[in-house]
Amino acid sequence: MGRIGLSLTISESLVQPFGGKQAMLGTNPTAIGIPSGQAPFIYDLATSLVSMGKIHHHALTQTPMAEGWPVDTNGRATTDTEAAKTGAIAPFEEAKGYGLGLALELLVSALAGTAFAPDVRGTLDAKNPANKEDVTMLIDQATKGGTGAQLAEYLYRPRISRPADPDRPVAVPADRMRARPAAALTQGIDLPDTLFEALRGLVPH
Repeated sequence: MGRIGLSLTISESLVQPFGGKQAMLGTNPTAIGIPSGQAPFIYDLATSLVSMGKIHHHALTQTPMAEGWPVDTNGRATTDTEAAKTGAIAPFEEAKGYGLGLALELLVSALAGTAFAPDVRGTLDAKNPANKEDVTMLIDQATKGGTGAQLAEYLYRPRISRPADPDRPVAVPADRMRARPAAALTQGIDLPDTLFEALRGLVPH
């Protein structure tokens, strides 16, 4: 029997508090892994409406962002990726995401003694050493709990439930992620030209 994994961390200030316009909280990435038969259940999330990586993706691909994701330094909604990088990202579900973000940040600090988001350095830049801590928990599933077969059977139920779109079956977290490596081996990986050139620049000549 495997172990249940839980990983919690924080980041530099990227997210505005609900009702505010200044970046004060981290995106607080959180990941959960639960053994469930052949394929484990894996779920990761951030407490921001989108990740900063998503904003960088739109900047690299020069594609517009959806309205309501970030605000600029003046607290105005923006679809400009450069303005978003120096502004703040909205918390998901407004007050709910804000509350969860605060709770996770306090939890990581209480358990690991890490700096809070406004004081975190070194995760988005290489100029400073990282000064944050992470929390990783491993829980022995064998002591008391459902078996992998039981969990796998439960995860099968939403997959076979009636989809809203007949051409798009219902999935559980990580299903589509697992399909990507196989597709990449046959179809390759489509990289924006700007990212490709940036990666080429890292190769020593």
